[in-house]
Parts: sequence; structure tokens; C-alpha cells
Amino acid sequence: MKLKRISPITMMSWALILCSLLAFNPFQAQAKGTPKGAPSTAPSIYNAILAEISADTIDAQLKKLSAQAWFMIDAEKGRPLSWKNPDKKMYPASMTKMMTCILACESGRLSEIVTISAKSAAVPYGGVRTGEQYVLRDLLYRVMLPSDNGAAAAVAEFLAGDIPSFAEMMNKKAKSLLMESTNFVNPHGLPDDNHYTTARDMMKLLKYCMKNKDFAEIVSNSSKTIYTTTGKQINLKSTIGLYGRYDGCLGGKTGTTRAAGGCLASAVERDGTRIYLVIMKCVPARERTDESIILYDKGFEMMKFYKRHKHGYRDAAFKHD
Repeated sequence: MKLKRISPITMMSWALILCSLLAFNPFQAQAKGTPKGAPSTAPSIYNAILAEISADTIDAQLKKLSAQAWFMIDAEKGRPLSWKNPDKKMYPASMTKMMTCILACESGRLSEIVTISAKSAAVPYGGVRTGEQYVLRDLLYRVMLPSDNGAAAAVAEFLAGDIPSFAEMMNKKAKSLLMESTNFVNPHGLPDDNHYTTARDMMKLLKYCMKNKDFAEIVSNSSKTIYTTTGKQINLKSTIGLYGRYDGCLGGKTGTTRAAGGCLASAVERDGTRIYLVIMKCVPARERTDESIILYDKGFEMMKFYKRHKHGYRDAAFKHD
């Protein structure tokens, strides 16, 4: 196709769209440092139009993000939409609790009673108290919404007897999900040199977890009231800042420590289009919300483009190993 046949107005429209697209690298030729499995060729029509666009202005907005890593995909096809350092080993902080929650959801014990031990109650940044009892399902709301570390430890003790044994369960599950650059040593994500993952691995976990109806229901709540078995009322609020700010948020899990910065694994769905995003080490931590919104906005722009121009890409070009 020759560019001289495209009207100036049409050309400007395509250029604006592609400026957003190229910030994500989906159609660029594979270069040194791009993740394994990234698309390596671009359709000729895009090559022609890209020749008319200044590369210096394409990804200026994304370069301003503080996040050290992210990975964003089209949830339906698993097509990567944007990435930065997806295979860099980093601390997951409380995104770890996604693994804790999914193991509990798959345990078949959601209706059983969990008694909080003194050891779990003593875990930093927790709110559970020694001797309190919860139905496991209710305790998971406490794990996932306010990110209670003591509640996560209690779940681990309940399911495996102790933290080391639960970590073995976590790593076995991670291996089954092909999370090849991940190692867990605790159920809550408090810093440890041997507790690490990558944005790509966290995406594998997020994709898997969101397929589980119990997990998806738990994380879909921006707030929740639960009760101990004695009737004590506990009001919970999600730490996910997307609620109330970004329509279509389906939930996920935050993570924050000094070492990990601000992290967020999340899902958003609009008009039947679902996108998953894992963003890691935003500084300051609160930036994870604003930076996620920037990435989601660009992601949905891309998905609208794909739907209008289905002839312009091939699914095979986006498959990862």
C-alpha cells in the first residue's frame, strides 16, 4: 500500500493511534533486550506509516513512569500489549498473597474454621488477634482486601501446619504454572532475599487466579464486612486505588514494602474487553495507581485499534513460549 493514496486526515488519525501503539513495542522489529517470544515482524502497512512518524516522541509518556517493570496483556488471547523488564527478578511484596489465596480457594476447605495462633497474630502489619476464629473464606477477605499479613500467616498454618511447609506448597504450585523465575518463602511477601519473582511470572499467576470463581469474587470487592465466629464485626477496605477511579476494575492485589516499592497486579474489563496488568516497583508506592491508569488507557486504545483492523495483525505473532 502506498502512503500517497492515504488522505492527510486519515494519515493523522493513523499516526496518533500508532504513537500509542509503538510505546508498547507490539509491532516493532525485535531488538536486543526484548522479551523472549516478542513479535519480530511488522505488517508492511504499519512499516510504511511508521516511516513517517518521529520515533523520538513515541514513548515519551511511558519513559516518565517510575515503575521498574510491568507486563500487560489482552486477557482473552494472552497477547502482550506492553512490557518493561518483564523477566527482571524483583520483590513481589503482598502480591504474594495471590498465591496464598488461590491455594486456599483450591483446598476444598473454605467453610472450615481457622483459629488465629499467637505466632500469626505477631506477624508485622497484621490485624488478627490470638484466639479469634474465622471461616476460612471470610479470613481470605482479610488477606486480600486490607492485605493483613497475620491473616495470611494464619491461612498458611491452617493449610500446611507451618510457614516452611506452606512455602513448599506455594513453590510446587508456581512450578506447575511455569513460574520459572519465582521462589516463595512466606505467604505474605515480607522482604526476604530468597523471596522473589518477575512481572511475567506474576502475570501467569494473575491469569490463573482470575479463572477461579472464588478468588475472583473475593478480589472483586472494594469493601467487605466480615464476622468472627463470635459475631465480632470487621469492616474491610481494599488497598487497590483503582476502585472509584477507573471504571471496570475487577480487583487484584497490591504490594508495598520499601524494597519492593509499589506493586499492583490487577484486572480491568470494559465493553467486553479484559486487560491484565502487573506493575512493579513504583516510587513512591502510591504512583502504582496513576501509572496503572496510564498503561490501561493505552492498552484499551490498542484493543480498539485491533478490533477495527483485524486484518492488520496475526495472532501467531503475539504468542509467548
